[in-house]
Amino acid sequence: MHGELKQRIENMRARMAARTPVAEVSVASQLFVTPDPVCARLVMLAGMRDGDTVLEPSAGTGAILRAVRDVAPGAECEAVELDYRLAQHLTQTFDGVRVTCGDFAAFTPARRYSKILMNPPFRHGLDMKHIRHALTLLAPGGMLVAVCPDGPRQRATLQPLAEVWEPLPRGTFAYTDVATAVLAIAG
Repeated sequence: MHGELKQRIENMRARMAARTPVAEVSVASQLFVTPDPVCARLVMLAGMRDGDTVLEPSAGTGAILRAVRDVAPGAECEAVELDYRLAQHLTQTFDGVRVTCGDFAAFTPARRYSKILMNPPFRHGLDMKHIRHALTLLAPGGMLVAVCPDGPRQRATLQPLAEVWEPLPRGTFAYTDVATAVLAIAG
């Protein structure tokens, strides 16, 4: 089992290196790239369209941004990323996307967003903290769509706010077997 897990991790690192050279994927970094099918689901639930003002907190390698751009190339996108190398990668990869390098928990823009799509860090309840902060940045009538752990705290705190709560299959994210869900909250 240990050898199989190690090989699985190495295979994922190789795929990520080919796709995003700056990304050093590891559990310790809390970078769990959102798989393309999950990104597509987030975009669909958000009702993405050209002209939306979009925020992706904890943007990582930009997987969600790619999905947004595929569906709504005319959306005005902004991203926040803590890791300097990843923020640089986002700036170089996504023309016209405003990238802020910093901690999303301290991010206080002057504007509100019509759509916020996110896969926040899960460690120590940061997912709930980030989602609650993101809700303060959501414009009236907007939509927040996020991935979060599908645990008792999230079900008690976030699920009652959500119009949509969809559990994802275990193993959806590389390196982990954490139970996760997609949620959508209207502003």
